[in-house]
Amino acid sequence: MPKTIVASRYLKPAAKGTRGNLVKYIATRETVQKYSPKKKDISATENQKQLIMELLQINSDGKKLPEYSDYLKNPSKENASELLSELLEQSADMIADKEILVKYVAERPGVEKIGKHGLFSDSDDEIVLSQAQKNIAEHQGNVWSHVISLTREDAERLGYVTPEMWRNLIMRHTDDIAKAQNIHLENLRWYAAFHNTAHHPHIHLLVYSMDIKEGFLTENGFEQIKSAFANDIFHNELYQVYEKQTAVRDQLRSEAENMMKNMLSELQNNNQVDPQLENLVLKLQSQLKNSKGKKVYGYLQPNVKKTVDQIVAELAKNSVLKKMYDEWCALEQQKYETYTSAVQKFPPLEENKVFKPIKNAVINVVLEMDFSTEMFAEYGEDVVDETESNGDLYVKWTEEYKSACDELYKNHDVSKALELFQTEIEKGNVLALHDIGKMYRNSLLGDENISKSDEYFQKALHGFLELEPTAKRLRDYVQYRIGKMYALGYGTEQDYTKAFEWLKKSATAGNKFAQYSLGSLYFWGNGVPQNYEKAFEYYKLSADQDNAYACYETAKMLRDGIGGEKDAEQAEIYFQKAYNGFLKIAQDSPDDKIIYRLGVMTFSGTGCDADRELGIEYIKQSAELGNEYAQAFLENSNRFAHTATQNAVLSMLFSFGRLISDDYNRSLHGQKLRTEHKLKAAIRRKKQALGMKENPLENPQFK
Repeated sequence: MPKTIVASRYLKPAAKGTRGNLVKYIATRETVQKYSPKKKDISATENQKQLIMELLQINSDGKKLPEYSDYLKNPSKENASELLSELLEQSADMIADKEILVKYVAERPGVEKIGKHGLFSDSDDEIVLSQAQKNIAEHQGNVWSHVISLTREDAERLGYVTPEMWRNLIMRHTDDIAKAQNIHLENLRWYAAFHNTAHHPHIHLLVYSMDIKEGFLTENGFEQIKSAFANDIFHNELYQVYEKQTAVRDQLRSEAENMMKNMLSELQNNNQVDPQLENLVLKLQSQLKNSKGKKVYGYLQPNVKKTVDQIVAELAKNSVLKKMYDEWCALEQQKYETYTSAVQKFPPLEENKVFKPIKNAVINVVLEMDFSTEMFAEYGEDVVDETESNGDLYVKWTEEYKSACDELYKNHDVSKALELFQTEIEKGNVLALHDIGKMYRNSLLGDENISKSDEYFQKALHGFLELEPTAKRLRDYVQYRIGKMYALGYGTEQDYTKAFEWLKKSATAGNKFAQYSLGSLYFWGNGVPQNYEKAFEYYKLSADQDNAYACYETAKMLRDGIGGEKDAEQAEIYFQKAYNGFLKIAQDSPDDKIIYRLGVMTFSGTGCDADRELGIEYIKQSAELGNEYAQAFLENSNRFAHTATQNAVLSMLFSFGRLISDDYNRSLHGQKLRTEHKLKAAIRRKKQALGMKENPLENPQFK
């Protein structure tokens, strides 16, 4: 049974009733039956049983009362009397007007009185009972009746056996009640009375608003009221729960650290992170790279959010994290048990709003990591000595254009490269427009400048589209560049459907870059239903034309058995082709990313004999060119060997564990301080809402 029972009912507008016998019982009944060991087992009378049945027919909610549970377990005269008392109070507005209810709550035998009657409110002035009755009876808006009940044991142990204790409790939570019932604080009005019954001491609290349009109580508001009272009454015991959660959290954190060490050991022995999780991480990296605006979960497109959700769901399957979450739920249930006996149904971790920050943690980890896979190859696209032209625009790898590329990728002279590209643009070379767009987008010309980048990309896309209809030998290449720009959202809105259409035309004509990109669309399910078999088909077509990127993806799919049967021997062959291809690209275009990629493969022995020293040399070169991921790798290279994707997954697991373990740090912080000062704060807010000037001598800052 819950420690705090809270029942709330809406009181209909006043209307005269006809159940006179029940009204007479309310008005004339003698004292409440007090607890007596000698009489506790005397059976209930037939009249009591009959009256209980009648009242339950009027108000079926009475079956939710703790007194009803006591009566069912032991239908004694004492328990019947307790139950009848509560049923009459719960049903009074159904059998008579609300004036009688107020009078009964205030004057019934057994009520603890303050002055002439037991009614009290937030006012220190004496309450005129007849006026209070009139206020409730004639109010045209919503009136709610709340009953807050404790067991006799808890009430005596915690001191809730006097009207003053209960009044202070309500005063501490007037703002909570107002918010829960959608009432402006200055309009809130309430009356209450404490009934010190034998088994379940309780208060009756009548609440309404001076504005008849206010005072609506939703299920969520009801839960807020229950939680506010329960957390206050049992704050010392809840503090002990928090301390227990801290101990459990520390233990689980230790276990999580051991689990991480074991995972790192497995990675050092060349074991792989779950391929499904790895693929999802890579997919998110590609999506984030092509997403505009804030890289925060709430701002992402639905398809990107879906990928984040899938990653979190996969992380939640980790045995240690699952155990941590189960413990969290068990301790959270203890909090709910202060005011409800219902077993709470907690959502899967990935759907729990409390842990929503993990989604942004996943995004941040992915944004900070470098990956060995790119959806669209950025190197080796040159088709030397071929030309397509139309009027003032053309596509041609002129000597000047190739010199510009050398200055950018080999010599890393951005100013010289920009000068040469601009010269090519003046001549009408569309390729140069695209390159300057990339320079702006990749922050090579100062801070990232998306608007300037889009300006050049738009011109480049327009040029490719204008050249495509009359292009001959380079038509498939121009189609590939158009499809790639639609896929990346360069110079246009990102549109995977259009990207697929253009890439399919180019891939059908045999373009290896388009085949690789088309395989990526199938692999990730962008612009087309996800199809690993098709992805493998197009990756392999491109790989067999010596596309290093396609060789790498084909090797991974053969290794993991994705899109077909596992074949370790063939996987190794394609890894070797990928390595040799990347080595050639690094020699021709020593970009920091391709050198880092080559270094990681050399370090781990992927597609080649493992050579940690040579791998570190490559990675050092990448780090010297400003690659942050290479720098991070060097910091950890002596501890373990892993790919960037695996590193990202491990970072997510650590973040996930911290979020679970740290949740109650936030809940625990300042718990006692809030409880001790809440009454004074509530009184100050109430006075301010009523327009009363604050006495500086009462302000804590002057004490």
